[in-house]
Amino acid sequence: MTAPQKTSLSLALILLLFLAALYPVTHGFRALSADTARRIALADAPRPLPDLPMIDAQFRQFPLSGLPGPSGRWTIATLAYTRCIDICRTSASGLAFLQQAILESRLRDRVQLLTLSFDPAFDTPEQLRRYADQLGAQPAHWRFATVTRSSALKPMLDLFDAIVLPDGMGGYDHNAALFLIDGASRLMRAYDVNQPDLVLDDLLAMEALQ
Repeated sequence: MTAPQKTSLSLALILLLFLAALYPVTHGFRALSADTARRIALADAPRPLPDLPMIDAQFRQFPLSGLPGPSGRWTIATLAYTRCIDICRTSASGLAFLQQAILESRLRDRVQLLTLSFDPAFDTPEQLRRYADQLGAQPAHWRFATVTRSSALKPMLDLFDAIVLPDGMGGYDHNAALFLIDGASRLMRAYDVNQPDLVLDDLLAMEALQ
């Protein structure tokens, strides 16, 4: 075997090993970004909500697993923090759009919205309530909550595959999505924050099948 042939074979083996390593983490080459991988992972295997202790803007405490309530409502959730001035605004706009659409549709009693803060030290119930008021949220349809103890924060972030990093200026860099939680307390789907219309279409389609 000549030297060029050996080099070509070595490169081919390296490429093969790279592809073999890439296959599982990209869900069979279906996902080449973390957000796409999350969407595929949830579609393939919905996640049950854990019993994380939460408190909302009305000072009501509840386990995250009890989110659907006795009526088994679906939930559209997002993660944010109230001091955010960039991507959280996009998420909030998406939920505001959904709130209006839900109130004007047959989904009114079937779906609730939820903003979960990952900044519990600053986002107290009082701060969450001020933030909710700024967004025009109706408490019966759009809740704002955070964890009641710091040890519950990482499990919450892990559940949603949320990446949150200090930005060096007192805030955070983080990814974002809109999440569908079904009436059986399962995290089912993730959507791009720029696609609340797709979320609404899916909700209406699922409601029609009930």
